[in-house]
Amino acid sequence: MEDQVSYFQARIKRINDPKNTSYLDPETGMRIPKRISKQIIKTNNSARTEQKAGLGSVLLSVALGFLALIAARYIRFELVGISNDATDPATLAAMDAGLAAMIVFFIGGVLKHKSLRHMMAQVCGIAVMLVTMHNLVWFFPAEFAQAFSQDYVEQVTQTTAPLSIHFNGETIVSL
Repeated sequence: MEDQVSYFQARIKRINDPKNTSYLDPETGMRIPKRISKQIIKTNNSARTEQKAGLGSVLLSVALGFLALIAARYIRFELVGISNDATDPATLAAMDAGLAAMIVFFIGGVLKHKSLRHMMAQVCGIAVMLVTMHNLVWFFPAEFAQAFSQDYVEQVTQTTAPLSIHFNGETIVSL
């Protein structure tokens, strides 16, 4: 019995020895450090912290929403061939917004714009461009005819008015 007590006391002494910084894992045979250094803890915690959404990155997210809606309309009109005349305006808006959301959330994930502020800025960019993109077509018809087609520019100029808001098939002219 005294043999077991002396063995136990020797083991406690080895564990508490300040020079003893690791132990041998019996399953893997590897030496595992007892204490993790403060530098490693700081590095791991800083990697988990969410990116702060500054003004510049929020504005970039809004611009990303703008460009995503332009890309969504290009895909819908030019690549898929769904025109503005043949479909219900609410369906068109849902298709454009949904496709733009997929585009912007994917690109935002690549750019590490994943915070709630970034995503809200991206959605705001999509929403603003959804109701005001026709104004860009009015201001730059030749450039949009090069990127899209002349048919798209003609459809937009026939169904909307400049300096207005176009929502759900209705054009609201500013006073």
